[in-house]
Amino acid sequence: MKFGRLVQRLALPAASFGALIAATPALAEPAHVVLTVPAGATLPADLATTVAGWRETGAVSDVIWLEQDQRAGAGFDTFVELDFPSEADYQRWASSQRGKLSNVVEVHPVDAVMHGEVSPRDSNNSTFTVTTLPSSADAAALKPVLEKQRGTKAVMRYTLYRDKLTGGSSWLLTEYRDPTAYARASSVVADATGKYSGAVTKARYAELPAPELPELPSYKPETKITGTLRIYGSELKNSVEYLARGFQQYHPDLRITWSNATSSEGALAGLYTGIADVAPMGDDAKLTDQMPFFNNFGYLPTEISVSTGGYERRGSLFAWAIVVNKNNPLQSISIDELKNVFGAERSGGWKILPNNILYTAEYAKSKASNVRSWDQLGLSGPFRGKEIMTYGYSAPGFQQAIERHWFNWSHKWNPNFMEYVEAKMAVDGPQGEAVKSERPLEILSKDPYGIGIAALMHVKDYPDLKVLPLSWHKGGKPIAFTPENVANRTYPMIRDGYFYVNKAPGQPLDPKVREFMRFVLSREGQEIIAKVGYYYPLNAEYLAEQRKKLD
Repeated sequence: MKFGRLVQRLALPAASFGALIAATPALAEPAHVVLTVPAGATLPADLATTVAGWRETGAVSDVIWLEQDQRAGAGFDTFVELDFPSEADYQRWASSQRGKLSNVVEVHPVDAVMHGEVSPRDSNNSTFTVTTLPSSADAAALKPVLEKQRGTKAVMRYTLYRDKLTGGSSWLLTEYRDPTAYARASSVVADATGKYSGAVTKARYAELPAPELPELPSYKPETKITGTLRIYGSELKNSVEYLARGFQQYHPDLRITWSNATSSEGALAGLYTGIADVAPMGDDAKLTDQMPFFNNFGYLPTEISVSTGGYERRGSLFAWAIVVNKNNPLQSISIDELKNVFGAERSGGWKILPNNILYTAEYAKSKASNVRSWDQLGLSGPFRGKEIMTYGYSAPGFQQAIERHWFNWSHKWNPNFMEYVEAKMAVDGPQGEAVKSERPLEILSKDPYGIGIAALMHVKDYPDLKVLPLSWHKGGKPIAFTPENVANRTYPMIRDGYFYVNKAPGQPLDPKVREFMRFVLSREGQEIIAKVGYYYPLNAEYLAEQRKKLD
């Protein structure tokens, strides 16, 4: 994937099409809806497939589907939480999709008044509870108890939802790591909530059904595979395990081993040391990852995209947002302009050749091409001559993606670029607080002369910021940062999930590796990736490009 690549979009409902190019830069609060099917009611047969379709097209940004898991006294049979990027997205859904729901489904627009989570987590192994509380339930009193449990990773997620329309009730959704953690911790939470009357319903997480992907080729084995297939690298939020198990159903005589001990950082090492056949990676492979492979074999590993990254969910290879202060008059910006705002003059860049990476002046950048003041982006008045201050991240995954796709792997950034990190990467104390990823968002909330690259999951907590729609080139059609535009791959700053394999030039790929990758790049494989819920499947055109790399 390249940030500059435009690929054919997936078919979307007509009501969603306007979201593709709508230039709506103002940052909006996310919206939430709880759907409940009452205890004893019959679950509508098409509800799960309908909800899965909303998630797959990006009409909703995330879904949690829970089914009651107790013998008696349940407050519901099914509890479904829908996340929307904004109130406007919810309104579009309400006008075009809500009418498709059966009358047995109760629809509750809600506010998320309290939230905490641990990542990564596998909800398939979790135990959930949904506690019905009155609107008077004190979030401030509940939070310390839940935070204590989250600190020990007994509680992996909690959210308190309050009904927006009636205000008569709230739901506390709590996810415990596993049944043992639930048994140990549930009494503590019960003590905190016990003073309120209301049902506590134990529930289990259920995966949505696989989306319908009729445009993708179905998997048909070409070769009977035996022996052992070794997978080493990132688990891609459990996708690797589920893909391996799905593939094994077609090849029961094949033994598959997988290890995510080193995550992405050691994936390519598995290939060039000969201990792995497939190397899944979340981030783009760095030059320093690829050169030991090249030195060993004389050619580069083959990079194959297997998924489109997510919208904003932590750990989903989420797309990047370009943000400015809400009082900045800039309404959109192009990728070409961003390269000149964040980049600097350079003598050249690295070029991918069929069997090598070599440096070339073809990618040289002159000082005259730099964009350093707001009038160069067309702003006037108080912005004329004002320096553009730039902000972003220092994490290797972020820098690698930007340097690869914007700078041809050059490390030459705008000298005023200020770098920050996720909280887990910062030292304790005030020196660490000064470089956490919240700091640039706080600065941009007050400074109309700055611009930043950021994660939407953080940006949405800062109402004085706005997210800019992006075009590929100056004068092009701006594309809004929406779940639809990430899912259909039209938003310019999406990311991909990659698998790397060892394919010598002019030589066939190892049959077991080729067969496995054919499965991953099939309708069945992409359905598995979509069901896991972190990533979007590839569309037909881009998937066909990846399949060609296997031959």
